[in-house]
Amino acid sequence: MNALAVILLAAAVGAPTPPASAANARLAELVSRLGDKSYRAREGAARKLLHLGSASVAALTEGTKNADPEVSERCRQLLPQAAAIDRNEKLQTLLKDPSAAPPNGLAGLERFLKATGDNKEARELYAEMLALHHRTIEAAESNPREAAEQYRQFCDDAYNRWQAGARVGRYSYDNMFNSKGEIAFFLFVSADTRVRKNNTDINRSSIFLNGTQITSAISGKDANLPMRKLFLDWLEHEPQTYMQQRGFQLAAQANIKEALPVVVRLLEKPGRDTYGQAQVMTALVKLGTKEHIKMLDPYLSDSSDLTTINFGNGQMLKVQVRDVAMGVQLQLAGEKMTDYGFDNRFGGGWASYHYYGFVDDKSRDDAHAKWKEWSKKNLKAPETKPAEPKSPEPKVPDKE
Repeated sequence: MNALAVILLAAAVGAPTPPASAANARLAELVSRLGDKSYRAREGAARKLLHLGSASVAALTEGTKNADPEVSERCRQLLPQAAAIDRNEKLQTLLKDPSAAPPNGLAGLERFLKATGDNKEARELYAEMLALHHRTIEAAESNPREAAEQYRQFCDDAYNRWQAGARVGRYSYDNMFNSKGEIAFFLFVSADTRVRKNNTDINRSSIFLNGTQITSAISGKDANLPMRKLFLDWLEHEPQTYMQQRGFQLAAQANIKEALPVVVRLLEKPGRDTYGQAQVMTALVKLGTKEHIKMLDPYLSDSSDLTTINFGNGQMLKVQVRDVAMGVQLQLAGEKMTDYGFDNRFGGGWASYHYYGFVDDKSRDDAHAKWKEWSKKNLKAPETKPAEPKSPEPKVPDKE
């Protein structure tokens, strides 16, 4: 039985909420009895509060602030159990009728469905994800710093699993996730800016992009459309440029053309750092067409340095933003990179900006001059439709 089935079964045994007219007074009385001198009275009140299930969540939450330490402590102990019943009842409602409006009060649901679309498959994926990682998703709403720590631990656990396997000769990256719910959790939380601004460590989270589990979940016979949309949402909001570039590489490998609009939006987004823009540009090599050559023209005058790198052949290469822009344009135009002085011996497949360097300024200037001349002769300017003549304004007859 999977985690989703377990929590829904648990929800089924919860008692129905008492009538609203009597609920508040009854709940307040039960909370106050949690501090009764009689052990039997305290335990009886606790059992009844849990029996009421979701109806007691608000009263127990308020009870955690009670001046009586016995009452506040018992409320803190009972609240997670009551909250679980509340959560599971709402999940039952969510899954019962996919055409009905989703219930209020489920953490992250609105953002999730905004990314995936609202349908049966999306709701089931959300429910599976929440069943596994409700603590982090709920913490993201009220305490993003705590959620960031839990996200970090999730990434660390996966990394440690990989290391444990590597120590005994198993180097596979395909056991990072235990279910689709975990993949959804990783993508969903990784795209949450509230959480990620409290988490800047990419060393562990990048482990998830090394295997084939995400690619399988978003493409091929096992593709899940809501998962693909969740992947695209993550791709646009991932704050780490290295992770974003790896995501675009996965999108290109899986031939997910829906990632192209994300590339275009990011390249047109003002204020992005030069490294981020260079990382995104290279995605056009696989996802773009000749129509996207012109959109890189503004970057041909950007001489900002990106990196200096040596691939082991004795030559130090310097990479500038304009080099990456030109290199991507060359490939979109069907030109040979080696004809313009780029070295293709490194086997990088032009997927990273690191492969777009020159040994000196003369080689760079010669390449740019050659490309400028070629593009002027061979690339047509985008056609613009002539302005349609305006219809004459109807004459208004003079008033007598």
